Amino acid sequence: MKVLAVTGTRADWGLLVPVLDALRDDPRFRMEIAVTGQHLMVQSPSLAAIAADGHRADHLIDMGLGDDDSPAALARAMGAATAGVGAVLATHRPDLMLLLGDRYEILAAALAAVVAKVPIAHLYGGDVTEGAIDDSIRHAITKLAALHFASNADSAARIVQMGEDRSRVHTVGSTGIDRILTLEPMERAAFFASVGLAPRKKNAVITFHPETLSDDSTAQAQAMLEALHDFPDLGLIFTGSNADPGAREIDAAIMAFVADHEGAVFHPSLGSQRYLSALHHCDVVLGNSSSGILEAPSFKLPTVNIGGRQARRLRAASVIDVGPPSRAIVSAICQGLLLDCSNVKNPFGDGKAAGRIMSVLAGLDPTENLVRKSFRDILT
Repeated sequence: MKVLAVTGTRADWGLLVPVLDALRDDPRFRMEIAVTGQHLMVQSPSLAAIAADGHRADHLIDMGLGDDDSPAALARAMGAATAGVGAVLATHRPDLMLLLGDRYEILAAALAAVVAKVPIAHLYGGDVTEGAIDDSIRHAITKLAALHFASNADSAARIVQMGEDRSRVHTVGSTGIDRILTLEPMERAAFFASVGLAPRKKNAVITFHPETLSDDSTAQAQAMLEALHDFPDLGLIFTGSNADPGAREIDAAIMAFVADHEGAVFHPSLGSQRYLSALHHCDVVLGNSSSGILEAPSFKLPTVNIGGRQARRLRAASVIDVGPPSRAIVSAICQGLLLDCSNVKNPFGDGKAAGRIMSVLAGLDPTENLVRKSFRDILT
């Protein structure tokens, strides 16, 4: 079976790697990787990270992402991505497209696959994040996909609720936990040296993305930065925002903050090993990234989740939700730094998701027309 995987950001790449490793090493599959989106932006370290993970970018699909992150620019970029993926599909004709998540570039790839009659296997469908347009995009990809690999039982139930065939919905867990269990963290001294920060007694890793259904994402980020003024002894490792509207303003505010704070550093991307090493060596996660929900609990690490971007996503007891007022964020950070997470259980599985996915893919009937779907009514 020939599988084409599409990746658009550092976030989906890290979650795809366990499955891509298994596909690469299994002689029953031929696997190619199409790279687009944030990976191909100027000065992005993502392509090097893909190579460092032992993979090759077989197809580069430039969406034209640049300084303009307005909705109009992103709509144009989606058109370019659809056209680029469509050209790859026409030439290379995979048997299956592998997609993960809820990004606009992944929706563009899914649209190209549908018109090319290439069935889609979708990871992380059925999740809910009501503070971002990602929620609608994720559900749209679910309706375009033929196979569904859900990270938890609640998400699997939502996929069925959307009319999908139960036999094609598989609860496999989070591939992020697979990644945690297989990737060796850097030594503490080497890690902090690599990010350019002299470690403090307590340290935080911080990622803040635009809350795309809100008009005050930059204000929320500023409230977070204002709150951090109350923690002069806390080491701060910031990573960059994703390529959503408002990301550049947020990154600019963070870089201005870092320039005035000796104990803070900013990196557009840490890469998989350094990011998971940050979770291993830091004391709290701040911001609104899904990694604070999906991965941080496996490190017994508290997460201060700011705003509504991750609203209604399944979460562990280690996640502290807080609104954007800076004083509330100060209180939440204080709570997080004192929270005992030693008995926290990650609700997203056991680290064997990739094996479950491979079992399903290997067991597919080659004669079945996966692109032909029937809407399954739920009788009440």
